[in-house]
Amino acid sequence: MKIEEDISLILSGVRALTGEITPPLRSASIELSNKKIIFKCVFDETATEDDFELLSAAATEIIADFPDYVLEEIFQKIPQPEPTNPLKNVLFHRHESNYWK
Repeated sequence: MKIEEDISLILSGVRALTGEITPPLRSASIELSNKKIIFKCVFDETATEDDFELLSAAATEIIADFPDYVLEEIFQKIPQPEPTNPLKNVLFHRHESNYWK
């Protein structure tokens, strides 16, 4: 059932992100599309390759929970206050509204 898959995906994503979120991360989201897991992370302009590597490692942990799926990683740098346009299931969204009017 689709709802159960989304719940499993969200729980896997939250577990994988534990301890991996760095200050430049603005948003992390995830969704299933057929047999593909799409993992999208949006960073601010201060993000480094180390930030990308940490979240790529988290994506590896997620796909390990779903051996019959393929993984697509999307890493973007989008400066504030531009919208992050997350995927269906938001795993993390940094609080920004008090800083950008």
